[in-house]
Amino acid sequence: MSKNLKKAIAIAALLAGTSGVAHATEGWYGRADIGYTFDGESDIDETGFGQYTLGHEHGWSEYLGLGYAFQNNFRLEGELGHRFNDFDEDDIDTEAGLSGNGETRVWSAMANLFYDFNRGGAIEPYVGLGAGAARVTTNYGNHFGDGEDTVLAYQGQVGFAVGLSPRWDLDIGYRYFVANGVEVEPTIEQDYMDQSMTVGVRYQFSQPPAPPVVAPPVQPPVQPPVVQQRPACPTSEFVVYFEWDRSNLNQAAIETIDAAVNRARQCNVSGTIVVGHTDTSGSPTYNQGLSERRASVVRDALVARGMAAGSIQTQARGEGDLARPTRDGVREPLNRRTAVTISFR
Repeated sequence: MSKNLKKAIAIAALLAGTSGVAHATEGWYGRADIGYTFDGESDIDETGFGQYTLGHEHGWSEYLGLGYAFQNNFRLEGELGHRFNDFDEDDIDTEAGLSGNGETRVWSAMANLFYDFNRGGAIEPYVGLGAGAARVTTNYGNHFGDGEDTVLAYQGQVGFAVGLSPRWDLDIGYRYFVANGVEVEPTIEQDYMDQSMTVGVRYQFSQPPAPPVVAPPVQPPVQPPVVQQRPACPTSEFVVYFEWDRSNLNQAAIETIDAAVNRARQCNVSGTIVVGHTDTSGSPTYNQGLSERRASVVRDALVARGMAAGSIQTQARGEGDLARPTRDGVREPLNRRTAVTISFR
């Protein structure tokens, strides 16, 4: 393993030691990055001339990736990349008295495995390794001519993502890329190395599944009345939980609403208050609207099951009344809820 790759992994370990608690999310994502080469070279082994090095000038690179983020903080993705580097006679380090100029172009197809630290936080450090194939084309100008070959390539990456919104991240990273054993001609073999800094954006297509929701405790059965009259029922509260950035009802939420309606049928309802809430991820304005939608969805579900619409009031408190206090930008399942309070007479 090269000294630069070891350095990249050491940086990732340092970032991991300062990260917070990971909040597991999952889902498909796509990303696009651009890179700038700050160091790179091609080691040449030529029969008759020996070994020498072509130092690369600073150049640009581009990358497109499609991957899936798992709940255990790993990400697996496929990536297409392109690199371009110039070199001239001042870049040729040799004692053979050679001169010339040219360029190297590399197309790569890689499979990358990443591990994210502090998943779901405002800043997410990551470390990654990749392997795949590289098509290396080198034009040696007036010295050799052109050479092209496809070889095995590998790379190491380290960096961090900055959350821009619930779905968008800004990626900033370092990348170390190597493609060895490029057969330019039968008498020439080339080892290509590139180090670059990258910046790009990552977009999560689908919402990650929410953590399992703990069903509310089953209300104890109402004791049958001694006389033929409805019992005096205490005020009851039911909590409907939502997946992150969602206002639709999952199976656990539907079961909770059914339990609330069944409870209401046992007594004379005097009023029902439905209050929507969110966690602290997203802006306050967006969260206020999301809590309104959650309260409206629960109200409509109660009415559809026979409760009188006129007896139901809705409120929306956004992220202003947290069940579990957190800092801003945290996806907390216990805060993504709608509380249903039923009063009886």
